[in-house]
Order: sequence, then C-alpha cells, then structure tokens
Amino acid sequence: MSYRLDLTVIDKKENESRFALSLHNLTDTPLQNWSLHFLFNRFVRAETLSKGTISQTGSYCTLTATDNLPANGLFYTEFTVGTAPFTLYNDGILDAFISLASTAEYIKPLKVDISTINLDQPAVERYNTPLPVEAADIALIPKPNKITQLQGSFHINQHTAISTPPTLAQGAVNWLQAELNTLLNENVSVNQQGNIHYAVNKDLVDEGYRLLIENDNVWIQANSASGFVYATSSLLQLIPSKPSHQADSTYQLPMVDINDKPHFGYRGMMLDCGRHFHPVERIKHLIDQLARYKFNTFHWHLTDDEGWRVEIDAYPELTRIGAWRGPNEVIAPQFSHIAQRYGGFYSKQEIRDVIAYAADRGIMIIPEIDIPGHCRAAILSLPDLLIDPDDKSVYRSIQNYSDNILSPALKGTYSFISNVLSEICDLFPAPFVHIGADEVPVGVWTDSPACQKFMAEHDYSDPKELQGHLLRFAEEVLEGKGKRMMGWEEATHGEKVSKNTIIFSWQSEQAGLECIQKGYDIVMQPAQATYLDLAQGYSADEAGVDWAGKLPLDKVYNYYPLSDLSEENSERKHILGIQTALWSELVNNQSRFEYMIYPRLLAVSEICWSDPKHRNWDDFKARLKGQLSYLDKAGINYRHCE
Repeated sequence: MSYRLDLTVIDKKENESRFALSLHNLTDTPLQNWSLHFLFNRFVRAETLSKGTISQTGSYCTLTATDNLPANGLFYTEFTVGTAPFTLYNDGILDAFISLASTAEYIKPLKVDISTINLDQPAVERYNTPLPVEAADIALIPKPNKITQLQGSFHINQHTAISTPPTLAQGAVNWLQAELNTLLNENVSVNQQGNIHYAVNKDLVDEGYRLLIENDNVWIQANSASGFVYATSSLLQLIPSKPSHQADSTYQLPMVDINDKPHFGYRGMMLDCGRHFHPVERIKHLIDQLARYKFNTFHWHLTDDEGWRVEIDAYPELTRIGAWRGPNEVIAPQFSHIAQRYGGFYSKQEIRDVIAYAADRGIMIIPEIDIPGHCRAAILSLPDLLIDPDDKSVYRSIQNYSDNILSPALKGTYSFISNVLSEICDLFPAPFVHIGADEVPVGVWTDSPACQKFMAEHDYSDPKELQGHLLRFAEEVLEGKGKRMMGWEEATHGEKVSKNTIIFSWQSEQAGLECIQKGYDIVMQPAQATYLDLAQGYSADEAGVDWAGKLPLDKVYNYYPLSDLSEENSERKHILGIQTALWSELVNNQSRFEYMIYPRLLAVSEICWSDPKHRNWDDFKARLKGQLSYLDKAGINYRHCE
C-alpha cells in the first residue's frame, strides 16, 4: 500500500452531510503538483471545500491541492453534500487514483487504496427472510392458477424424446431441447415417437397453457407460441436438481395436471447496459432465467450519459468514442474502473443473435434509446452535429452533468434522432421502442438564443414544450416505421406526445395514476417496489443504493399496482403490467449482477403472473426454498435469505 484514502462523516443533518477526506502518502517520496481523482456519487459543493479546489463531472471528481504531499504525510480537507445522511458503505468513494502535473496530457494513474467509509452510525444487523425447514413438494414459481398433483412420476433420461411439434411450438421445443441436452449431456431427439408432446388447443387463451404429466408421457397444450413456452418453463422447473438414478442420469418428475394463464399481459425486466456494459453471455443467461419464471419482455437500456452500447451505421463515432470511458478518453471515468479504459458495445449481429435466442424463450426485446436527456455519450461523440456553441444555459442533471441534453433548435438533433431510430426499428422486430425522456433538468435551453427563437416561432411558453416537441418528432419517426413509442412518465411533459404512447411509471404510484387519468396506458415500475439496484436490507454492508428506500424480498412480494383502485375500476384496464429494473451504476461484475437480482426476481415473477387471490407469502417462501437448489446448481450468486 503506497497511498490510502479515508472518508469520514463528521456532521449530518436531515438533508446535508459534511465529510472529512484524508489522503495518506505512505511512501518515502513526497508528491509535487499532484491531484486526486476519485468517484463519488453525490454532488460535492465546491465552495464548501476547506482546502484545495474540486471539479466534478458526473461521479468523477478531480481535487487539486497547491501544497506538496510530504513523504509519510497527510492531506486533509472537508466538504459538504446536500443529501440525507448516508446509510450504506456503497455511498462512499468507489475508486481513486493520483496523477501528477508532469503527466497531465496523458494521465498515468498512481493506485490509491480506499478505506471503508466511516458512516458515524451504529451497526445494524443483517435483514433476513427466514424460510421454512421443508420446501414445498411442488415448488413452481410463479404459482399456477390451478394445479392438481397426481399419483406417480415421469422419468427423463436418455430414452426421452420430443414428439415432432406443431410450428407454433418450435421455439419452445428449441429451448427445451437445449436444456435437456445440457441436463443429460447428450442430444435429445425430436421425432414422431417422442414422449413429450406439443399440441395446439384453440380453446385455450393466447398465453394460457395446459401441462399434463403422466407416467409415460408429457402432454403440452397451448394456443400460442408464448403459451407453449410457459408450459415448457413449468416442465423445466419440475425437473429436480439431482437425478434419482445417478448411473443412468434419470430425473424423476411428479405427475401433475396444470391449467394456467397470466394475470398481467406485460411482465418485464429492464437492464441498464449504459452505466456498465454487460456482455452477451450475461444477457443470454438472464434471458434464460426470465423465461424460466415466465417473464415475456426484456427492456434493453442501451444508451446513457456514460456509454453508447449499440452499433449505428450512420454514426460509427457513437461506438468508436461513445462506448468507452477512462482517464484519457473523451468520456471521463464513471462509477468504476477509474484508472483504465472501460466499455464495450453490441454489434448488430450480436443483437440479432440475442433477439433470436430470446424469441425461442418467449421473450420480446424492447430497445431503449434515451432522448433528449441522458445523451452525454452521444453529444461528445458527435459534437459538430449535436452541440450548440451559443447555448450558455446553466443546469445540472440529477447525475451531475451540465452537458447531456439534446438541443431542440439544432437541425442535427432531428437528423440524429431520425437516423438512429430508423436503424433501431430495422434491427429490433418488437412493435415497441422506448425513448426514455426522463430527468431533463430545470434550466436547460433557457439561455440559448436559438431555443428562445424556436419557442417564439412555435408559440411555446414553457421549456418543457421543447421536450414535448422533440418527443413528438420521435413518435412520428417511430409511427412511420410501424412502431409504438414507450417512455418514462416525463414523456408526458410538454403534452405533445399522443395517448398512443405507453408510459412507464417509475417515480411513484401516484405518477402512474396521474398518467392513467390523462388517458395513457401504463406499465407500473415504481422504484420503491421494483428497482433491484436498491439495497435488500438495512445494514451498512448491504450492496446497492437507497435513494428510493430499502427493498427486501417481502416488500417486493407484497407489491400490487395501485392497490387502492378496486378490481372493478375501469382505470385498471390501462395497467398493462409490471416491470422490474436493474440500474447498473454499482453493478460491474457477474457476482454483483446476480446478487442484486436473485431471489427478488422470483418474487416479481409471481406478482406479474399469478392471480392476486392466489398469492400467499408463507406459501411463496416454501416454494422459494424449493427453488434454491436450482439456483445453486446454476451457480447463481443469489442473496441468501437466512
């Protein structure tokens, strides 16, 4: 250890905290003309710094001092942030390095070790969810509408084969065959003599299915490709984690008769790949689990301030520049990997491959291209097209950026939106495209002569109408490509988009209700109940964030959208379904990725699928107990409940 950084809470009020920052030089060599670079997810009030000067872009802070740092010496300063007291170690400094003035043109980072933040608070015991000693005999999640356990069992082994399926079931059969090939370590055949049978039943609702497991045969009936997938997911869950006969790899399944259908039509998960890049294999593994637990939508958040992750032929700079960040890149480091080049993107061929993979598993992929905010990676990649040099507007986004909003007064903005969305529509077959539209800060466009002229020409009185203008343009582009627009609730700002736009309510339940009352269809995704980046307990060492509170497993399971609305209320028809989300500011590896998702994803699956009157917390815990052996076998790093 050569350099060590400490951060300590020294004073805290309801919405303000003061910190002491100490940098220790543990070497025998003094540092001259040095600066400290560190990642901190709160906005540091520069004027409160007791020693030195600081600049901040997003989470990336550069602290410069005029004094040398003596050998075996200490630099000490204090600063204030305007947020509630911290409760999690993840709130502290995430990464840091030292650079010297002699290397300012090309930074050569000097590693700094970081101590765990001193939160100045008593320790809190880890929050647990005790599970029953015995797992449920039939541990299906989500809980089927109707299930009858029969006497006897069906054996899956090397003699198992799949009967030649109808075309509608081909995707489900592809998935089942792939899973059984892995399970049995040999290829399972598809032929007319198979004992797992798929058949179309026109009497079943589109997403419904019937699964009948008898002693010698498995019968699967559905009236849609998705129905066959959901029956297959139930079949796969009924396969035990260990064979009953090790010698011939025979797996014994209980005989059951299941009739099932979903409660909500839209059952989704959003993954943020902008803040941290998640490789294709990680995406596919997640899609496997979404299919297993009967989700039908993967919402792929592909662009943000910190990274552009999708190949666009019209603008190769978006991935050549915008997909990468680091101390010597156009985009500064954010969130992690501060001392190195970090990033990545998906080629169009990789995306097509993922789309096909998901389709076999009944998962529709909806892309998100975030506009007009969260566009810093795009703006810095295409400055000649997207920057208005005369715009002197002063603003700060919630993520601490002052240069991340597209200008509605530039012709380049419209060609950018049109070209990008056109390529996205051609790439993704889903009938929907999500355009973000969230978190445009106050102050944007207010000191831009071009924007003010634009407002006058269109008789706009509120800058929010400029946002609405851009979004209406995006909607028209999407309509021309046969797509329906989706957006976060701020898409309604400026009141320019049509009621055909589907709104995702993320800030609160009340926001969702207000959108319904304006006539929009909505997907409920309130952060307080569905954001998987929130900490799962109350102790300081819990991974995650807590800006919307803590989110333990029981709180997820007990969520029901707009519970104050009666089942008979006509406004309920506007609730298309539920979506959960993993924002990835602090998720930069497979282990953390899985820890934040599981087992809460299983609780979300049940609130999406199962009839509310069939939901029972104690029963769910018994079935969850039965699912843990699968998570163990799959090598998933879930948060243990006890």
